[in-house]
Amino acid sequence: MRKISAMFGIIIFFILLGMGNSVSADSAPKVDFSVSPSQSVIVKPQGENAQGSLNVHLMPSGVSTSANRDPIDVVFIFDKSGSMNESGKNPKKFQSAKDAMTEAVSFFKKNAGPRDRFSFISFSSDVEQVVNFSPTTVNAGLDLINQTVKDLKAEGGTNYTQSFEKAINLLDGSQNNKYIIFMTDGEPTFSIYNEPITYTKKIQTGTKESCFWFICKDEPIYETKQVTENIPVHYEMYGTGSNMSNKVYYEINGTKTSKNISNTQAINSIKNHGISMANKLAEKNIKLFSIGFGSDSEVDMSYLRELSSKTGVTARQANQDNISSIFQDISKDIATPAIDAEVKIDLSKFNGKVNLLEGSDARLEGNVVILKANFSFPIGQSVNQPIDVSLPFSFTDITTYTFDNIKLTYKNLNGQTIPLSHEPVSIDVKADAPSSFKGAMNLSGVTNTVDNLIKVSNVSQTTNQFTVSYSLSPYGLVNNQVSGLLSNLKLIQPLPDGVSIYPTAGVKSITYNGKPAAQIDLTQTVNYKSGIFTPSQVTASLKLQADWALSNTKMPTAILQYKDSRFTQSQETTIPASNQIINMKVRLNEFPSNVYDGDALGIITKMNDSTKNIISQTEFPNDYSLKNKPIKDMTFVNGSLNKTIEVTYYDGEKVLVYLVPDFELIGKESGNSYNSGAITNEFVDVKLSKTVAGKDVKYYYSSNPQNPIWTEFNPSDSIPLKTAGINTVQIKAIGGFALDNLIVEKTITIQRKITSITVDPASIEVEVGSSMSFIVNLLPIDATNKDLEITVIKPEIAVMTDSNRILGVSEGNTELLIKTKDGSDLSVRVPVHVTDPYIPLKEVKFKKAVFKIQPGEKIAIDNLLIFNPTNATKKAISSVTTSFSDKVEVKNENGKWYIIGKNIGYSTVKATAEEQKDGSKPKDSALFEVTNDDSANTDNGTTGEGRW
Repeated sequence: MRKISAMFGIIIFFILLGMGNSVSADSAPKVDFSVSPSQSVIVKPQGENAQGSLNVHLMPSGVSTSANRDPIDVVFIFDKSGSMNESGKNPKKFQSAKDAMTEAVSFFKKNAGPRDRFSFISFSSDVEQVVNFSPTTVNAGLDLINQTVKDLKAEGGTNYTQSFEKAINLLDGSQNNKYIIFMTDGEPTFSIYNEPITYTKKIQTGTKESCFWFICKDEPIYETKQVTENIPVHYEMYGTGSNMSNKVYYEINGTKTSKNISNTQAINSIKNHGISMANKLAEKNIKLFSIGFGSDSEVDMSYLRELSSKTGVTARQANQDNISSIFQDISKDIATPAIDAEVKIDLSKFNGKVNLLEGSDARLEGNVVILKANFSFPIGQSVNQPIDVSLPFSFTDITTYTFDNIKLTYKNLNGQTIPLSHEPVSIDVKADAPSSFKGAMNLSGVTNTVDNLIKVSNVSQTTNQFTVSYSLSPYGLVNNQVSGLLSNLKLIQPLPDGVSIYPTAGVKSITYNGKPAAQIDLTQTVNYKSGIFTPSQVTASLKLQADWALSNTKMPTAILQYKDSRFTQSQETTIPASNQIINMKVRLNEFPSNVYDGDALGIITKMNDSTKNIISQTEFPNDYSLKNKPIKDMTFVNGSLNKTIEVTYYDGEKVLVYLVPDFELIGKESGNSYNSGAITNEFVDVKLSKTVAGKDVKYYYSSNPQNPIWTEFNPSDSIPLKTAGINTVQIKAIGGFALDNLIVEKTITIQRKITSITVDPASIEVEVGSSMSFIVNLLPIDATNKDLEITVIKPEIAVMTDSNRILGVSEGNTELLIKTKDGSDLSVRVPVHVTDPYIPLKEVKFKKAVFKIQPGEKIAIDNLLIFNPTNATKKAISSVTTSFSDKVEVKNENGKWYIIGKNIGYSTVKATAEEQKDGSKPKDSALFEVTNDDSANTDNGTTGEGRW
């Protein structure tokens, strides 16, 4: 069974937060109070003391804004008596408690502060195993506690007294905040307590000289006397019912003395010892959180409540179904910033004529009545429930008693001590006055115990309903001679915030002192005659229901109005508020076995209702929109397939809690949010838009749905999508309230349009008949569609021969036009310059008009010509002719023309160049003389004549 163990970790978590706090001055948490008599005039019956009460109304207000961590001392007191495993019949019960301690130790090892201290006490008939505060490290002490718990065995009786005493010794002198978490499953049956015992004691009164032979010495002189001293007295109770036996004994000088007392005497004595120890805890500012683990027949919860209330806190009753919830509630009480208030009423002026009656939540130190109260101030909450406490007193004389020394002292959350004084309050004790009523208020749940109410959403149940029962006992007859009638009984019950009337016949809703209240008009009348009231008791009941989550809420004092026939005026007295507490959670069931419980701090706990194991909790601060306010209702949002919870707070505000994450597709540049399946031309960021509630939620994403590889990411991070094409993103959450294996998937197509076109070279120059390549550069480089439309504006000047090559056709200027096809509507024009390299030959001229050549001589004609211009494109000689070939011969050898002298004589040679583009053929002629004259070898002829 892990119900206890799951919650020990929670209780410890909240202890660690500590009690320190800092707040703004305007709304700083504070406590005020008022004191009034239950009845200002009371009667003193003949031969008896008068009885009356002072009603203390404590009113917290303000808002806590932040908590600071203070060091703590925690003592675990663990009941290991035989009843913890039902004498071996239910070993799982004991094991579950041990598991709880083991988990608590594990939690502290992870979260304890360096100055925190932890101790452990196990007890049965007496204190047994003790783990002292570790003198070295926190973990060293926790490890020892853990091992000690594992070795425990359930056996023995139940001794509260010595376990409390040991805890006080452990905590004595510490400056840390001090807590005891006390768990028991039975009533106390053993105790050792110092009591005054009168016995005969041998006492030395002097010495005398005693001699034997010649040796003398002083010997003591004794005499016996009756003395009274505090001696440890052992109280032991065995068995149950008619088989119960009591053993009371003490030892003096090695002699054991036993005495017999009744069961009632034994029980009362042992319980009084426990109360005395609780008073000592209160004196030392040690808070005692008691957990009664068992049924009413096993645990005396009223006694545990009395013990805890002495220290200003509460006790809770746990069973196998609610133990997790109980531990959780106590842990939150400890965790929440709080103010300890102390009311003191000084009775010293009355010289013993006013006495505090037994059974109150206060204690008496000397002549001062001390009432402690603890007020929680959940961070950010302004809902603070007041507390009413009635202090019963007895009065010996007929007179007016004025209480003029009433003070409230508390230490605020900034550590400042705040003293408050109250104006005097009087109670007039008269010889004759109207009779009154002693009242008692008791709370009982209709289905659940009143400190474990549950409001189930969308279900009509009685689990959040409870009954307030009143027993009214008339008293206060001045003597046996008076007679009369008590009638017109009207019971008014103010209601705490968050509690309303369940419609019942005879009960009506009213406003009393500006607050909602229930009124019951009682039909009973009470006759009194001969010192007897008939009937001796009047009962009434009121059915109420908790409307939103409550924590440690108490009922206010009730008011009883009535008429005493002996007096003309109507009378009014008060019915003390019960010290029972009201706790309620709001529950949402999730098929098949999980539940969500929302509490007064706004925390939601997800739990397996079958095993009671806690799956996760929410926390503050958080990124899933929850507020720290009491929860009123929780429902699944219609159409959400139980994936979204709508939380309604006590003030009507609503928020949504998600069990499955969701995300948005946000344009990187535009900031636009895209739906799944959209097409965009920009990069996209994936951002969580809905985070899952609960602690320790982890988020994972995958971009490959066919073969997911899950990558963890921080919920505040963005996941960039930069891949062109279809992007599929999957996200899931694990932990917290996340629903297992639920994946959110979205797709988006990223089309990367062209944003820039550049061409290299930026200007193309090509000759006619030649081609040139160019490079088109596109941005971004990962553009989805890179297809381009490329054309030449004037194809008569240039044409494309390939996708990136242009051919010059004719001389001139044109442009290369490049357009995108991806819808970006971009275009660029590149200048194209086509040049023609052709240079026409203007003329061909022989260098001389007359050349001499000898017979047989061979001359290349190119050496004899002048071309104008010299760089003409076409200047090849296409033909050479001679007028007298028998004199001068022309010959073409391998495309080259030669002139050859044949015979003495003359011949005209004409050279014609190749045809130019304009159709012309430049040409020229020269006279060649064939001669044997040696002078032909010199160039000294007349102008226009001579050797070539």
